[in-house]
Amino acid sequence: MRRVTREEYPLDTLQRAVNGVTFFKDLIHTDTTQFELLMSVTQFVTADPDEVIIHKGDNANILYFLLRGQLAVMADDEHQETIGEINPGEMFGVMAMLLNYERSASIKVVGKNALLAGIDYQHFSDLEDFNLFSLGTKISFFRMLANNLRWTLERNRMELPDHPLVARLRKTPLITAEKNTVEELHALHQQTHILAELLTEWNSSVSEQPDSEWLTL
Repeated sequence: MRRVTREEYPLDTLQRAVNGVTFFKDLIHTDTTQFELLMSVTQFVTADPDEVIIHKGDNANILYFLLRGQLAVMADDEHQETIGEINPGEMFGVMAMLLNYERSASIKVVGKNALLAGIDYQHFSDLEDFNLFSLGTKISFFRMLANNLRWTLERNRMELPDHPLVARLRKTPLITAEKNTVEELHALHQQTHILAELLTEWNSSVSEQPDSEWLTL
């Protein structure tokens, strides 16, 4: 991957590209200043066809959004059979980022060049620091992660309704804190970790079963 240049992708082009990602799109409409700050720290990168952009075992402090192109998820660099796919507008790297794990799979570009947006978790990990991003923006960030994790788990549950982890998924605590408060931010942060750990266990259990599809994020 390499950073894009303004000649390749002018700012207005990048702004249109991120409009397909709910987190960015919501900020455009609710807080233009925060949106401009987010754009300034976002790492916009491009990757060539068949390029492996993530290697299993890599460090995982960056959350990526696919803006254009198609990506294939593989078990590792040596076993390049596709076990999943990533489409424009989708994110990847959530679990590894939240749990400080190494990347659990390799990812490569399929077809044409890919355009991605990367957000460094350091801008959101300190729940008490609002010097750059506001309380509202951080709540939106963790709400996005929680919704994404829960959606993936619910999809897995529909495919494997008798999986032993379904009971734990149903017991995941709901957010009861008052909206748009520091308490809600902390509750969302806790919930994302619970869901990420649950999905990690789910993926591990499914990947050990013969002839099963590895359900990943």
